[in-house]
Amino acid sequence: MSALRTAIRYGAYPGLLAGGLLILWLLLSNGVDFAWAPYAAVAIIGPLILVCEYIAPFRPDWRPGPQDFLRDAVFMGVVQVAVPLAMIWAATLLINGALVSNGWTFNLWPSSWPILAQLALKVVAGDLLRYWLHRLAHTWTPLWRLHEVHHSPQKLYTTNVFRFHPFEKSLQFLCDTLPFMVLGIGTEVLAYYFVFYSLSGLLQHANIDIRLGSLNYVFSGPEVHRWHHSREVRESNNNYAHSFVVWDLVFGTYFRPKDEKVEKLGLLDETYPDTFMRQLGAPFRNAKPDADAA
Repeated sequence: MSALRTAIRYGAYPGLLAGGLLILWLLLSNGVDFAWAPYAAVAIIGPLILVCEYIAPFRPDWRPGPQDFLRDAVFMGVVQVAVPLAMIWAATLLINGALVSNGWTFNLWPSSWPILAQLALKVVAGDLLRYWLHRLAHTWTPLWRLHEVHHSPQKLYTTNVFRFHPFEKSLQFLCDTLPFMVLGIGTEVLAYYFVFYSLSGLLQHANIDIRLGSLNYVFSGPEVHRWHHSREVRESNNNYAHSFVVWDLVFGTYFRPKDEKVEKLGLLDETYPDTFMRQLGAPFRNAKPDADAA
């Protein structure tokens, strides 16, 4: 094994996550606006994740083709950029218009804590809410119909993370962002959270031969998360955490067998559409209910 591949295997996950946060700090320290700095940090680190994926793939047959990247790009622009920006704009108007203007302020967030401590609190608390939304999406048919979009690819690689239905993305915002805005979380904390959340999601889905060792009991990296995309329901109905895998350990949904390998990925429904527009309408088509199927 080459030294570069070894370095990627053991250093890519912590190194790229820490690198993204460092880049954000440098950008903010040099006066880059909060509105652009987090996107710039992710845009710098994101291509490095793709390079690692090319050099040290976990499964070469999971490498995406041009059509895969094209579909992912559409989801990224619409679901991961346009929808969150619209939700933040609407939430800001709501909070300022309905709460602040009437003197109802909830300055309960510990803004005096160091920024890294605030980030840790946001990750742990936000992941708890996201955990239960995600778990419900695998057990309640209406939510599963939205979540199917994310599970539709039959191979797992970095930009799969962009594939979510806009309605589900909106529900995620209501769980992991809006409550904290109401509590008075600062813009700086949200910026750091955006970078951490985005990069951990990209790495979580990456087709990289990453080895986290004992950190697999702290972070929901690719060794844990790829089981969640298995076509086998007993395997996929586990590992719901986004970043903080401890919630799976606490609630009994941690799954990482050491003597098995994940096989087929994707949905049990062989007729599920694969284009962006058709997947937007897929939750509302007539189909056999199978909320437990992944």
